[in-house]
Amino acid sequence: MKNGCVVGVGAIGPVHASALMSIDSLYAVCDNQPDRLADFYPNNSELHRYNSFDDVLNDSRVQVVHICTPHYLHKDMAVAAMEHNKAVVLEKPAAMNERELDELCAAQKRLNGKICVMLQNRTNPGIVELKRRIAADKELGSLQEITGIVTWNRDAEYYNHDAWRGKWKTEGGGLLINQAIHTIDLMCWLGGEIKSVRGSISNKTLEGIIEVEDTADAIFKTCSGMSMCFYATNGCGISRPAQLEVQFEFGKLRYADNRLYRITESSCETVACDSGDVPGKSCWGSGHKRVITDFYNYLETGSGEYINLYDAVPAMKAMYAFYKSAECNKEVQV
Repeated sequence: MKNGCVVGVGAIGPVHASALMSIDSLYAVCDNQPDRLADFYPNNSELHRYNSFDDVLNDSRVQVVHICTPHYLHKDMAVAAMEHNKAVVLEKPAAMNERELDELCAAQKRLNGKICVMLQNRTNPGIVELKRRIAADKELGSLQEITGIVTWNRDAEYYNHDAWRGKWKTEGGGLLINQAIHTIDLMCWLGGEIKSVRGSISNKTLEGIIEVEDTADAIFKTCSGMSMCFYATNGCGISRPAQLEVQFEFGKLRYADNRLYRITESSCETVACDSGDVPGKSCWGSGHKRVITDFYNYLETGSGEYINLYDAVPAMKAMYAFYKSAECNKEVQV
């Protein structure tokens, strides 16, 4: 397997490192906080440690860079890694705005780079089965509507811990770009390309603490004409896994608490359940290891599939349109 380096060993970095350890590919870590870097796998004497991203770029033995840094660094770090002939595993969001996304796509094409975007919830067993049943469960009839709900907790302590959070300039947004982007991605992936969005954002619990939104709701319309309803908030007391409800003519499929239920007038059965072995928080899902393993297998063999940059584009563009709709208070085309 290729040699990977995790850049940023804060909240999500350890999850990437754990996945790399499991496939014997954790070569190095990088962080600009010396104490945090020293405390990361302190008994692993073979692990290379870098305080500078430039040192990572200049180490030819690093073949894959995992970008787990603040949002405002994502695009530039990804481009720099590709310029140094390194593959990239990029945490969401791939880019903070449409201009950055266009620049990243152009750079990948120009450099013939490889970017895997961490949209790990696509690989949750319950979500995989949900997508299969949308296409194959003919007894439920035609697809009518999809509803997505995100209920997380992000309090003042969370935002005060890192100065870049909660600011338009450095985070690019709030709830939508950070937590709810995964659910928007699943709605695009399951329901089809989004044509327009009518959305609103607000700050219900953190006024005076953050600039950005902690609550959002929208109606998405797909290119096929279907409506999809969405609600998300960071104002709950605890964080829960996202919920999806897919309504058909004669029943529904409901994904909640990391389980998939098939519901009709006469029955309710559990048809899939996600793994209980989740590094980090359960609301993150269990898919990081699967996404990373698929990408490394592709890099090693040249075959197979992985979640690439272009897979991430529909949800990113829908999210940017969401923000525009909230700003102008009207429906916006994606």
